Amino acid sequence: MDYIAVSFQGVDGPLDGPQIFARGYHGLLFTVLKQANPSAATRLHKHTSPKPFSTLPYYSGEGYLAGLRYSLLTEEATTVMYSAWLQAVNSGQVFELGYQKLRISHVELVPGTSFQQLSESRPDDTVRLEFLSPTAFRQGAGHLPLPLPRNVFEWPLRVWQAYAPPSLRLQMPDSWLEWCARNVFVTEHSIETVTVAITYHEQFTGFIGTVSFFAEKGKTDQMRIWQAFARLAAFSGVGHKTTMGAGAARFIANKSSFE
Repeated sequence: MDYIAVSFQGVDGPLDGPQIFARGYHGLLFTVLKQANPSAATRLHKHTSPKPFSTLPYYSGEGYLAGLRYSLLTEEATTVMYSAWLQAVNSGQVFELGYQKLRISHVELVPGTSFQQLSESRPDDTVRLEFLSPTAFRQGAGHLPLPLPRNVFEWPLRVWQAYAPPSLRLQMPDSWLEWCARNVFVTEHSIETVTVAITYHEQFTGFIGTVSFFAEKGKTDQMRIWQAFARLAAFSGVGHKTTMGAGAARFIANKSSFE
């Protein structure tokens, strides 16, 4: 699992982030992929959920859109996306996000971690996550913008079962999720709700901020898996619309988090 950081340079000046719809980030990615590798772009676009990447827009100190960060879950996704963005930066081509024009000024590949390393996380009764972009979970026809433990850790669980080596996957994932729902609690939070535009007609409201979780009881394996999923959240994202910039998370390590 790796990160790719893509930096933008506005053609007509700094990019006004609030004027760019989240679906625009998605569209830009697949424009770049189709130009570099049409077949790979089609495979990635049609990939079943969970897809092997999540997206986070990042901003300058003045609040302008500076670029996008991708968290990649597979070696293939890393290879395809890094190659495509390198081609984009080397071409000097002008792209569009909404009505704003930009060039790709820099692309950086940052090595991350592996599922094996995550599986070796030290069991601990505390997890702290910072939710960097609006996070919410499907609830019927709408969304729930609250960090309920079952909802938060269900998505990393799904990603783990889809992408971890078969020997590391849980034999009874539903049992672990029920343990999480019964025994993991929010002990502290500093969150607020934020609304972003997905398209001109669609908005998405979620929470951002820091949340502390505590596991009241659990076996060593249950706690180790929980810590692994908390770290995986930094790559997989959490909740709905992670490929459009929502649900990005950062794991806040305790001093005793690793062996």
